[in-house]
Amino acid sequence: MKNARWLVVCALAATLAGCGSATDSITFKVPANYAVAASVGPFMQMWKGPQHSALMLMALPTEIDLAKAVSSSDIKGAEIEKESTIAICGNQPAIYVSMIGEREAFGSAAPSGAAQKRQIDFLATNVNDKTYMAMYIRPVGTPSDPAAEGAIHNICTK
Repeated sequence: MKNARWLVVCALAATLAGCGSATDSITFKVPANYAVAASVGPFMQMWKGPQHSALMLMALPTEIDLAKAVSSSDIKGAEIEKESTIAICGNQPAIYVSMIGEREAFGSAAPSGAAQKRQIDFLATNVNDKTYMAMYIRPVGTPSDPAAEGAIHNICTK
């Protein structure tokens, strides 16, 4: 029975992997010094960067209210420093939030699952009948990477 379940899980993962990626229909460009860390079909991708930073992109299959996208991001213990409605890609509405929260450390010596204070830059926008949510995450006090900041602000139609 366990083998049958494992085969179903593997088949589902292979099917999702063949469905494209979250970046297929948008211009989101990951900086060259970031490497793929995880991918769940066309719905979510994550990349690890230098100094324990990360980029994450989620593509929801339908448009949702952008304010709800912010509230559904649910960053543990998040302190919002700045929240604003902005325009990206010309006149495309987006919500940008800069916050300090807790996220698991990527590639650190911290025990598995250990949460550390992170600077989280979050952007949500609607493109091609989908809602995209992008995050740039880095340890508090680490200088911002302009290319990573640019990536989350560049969720435009191809």
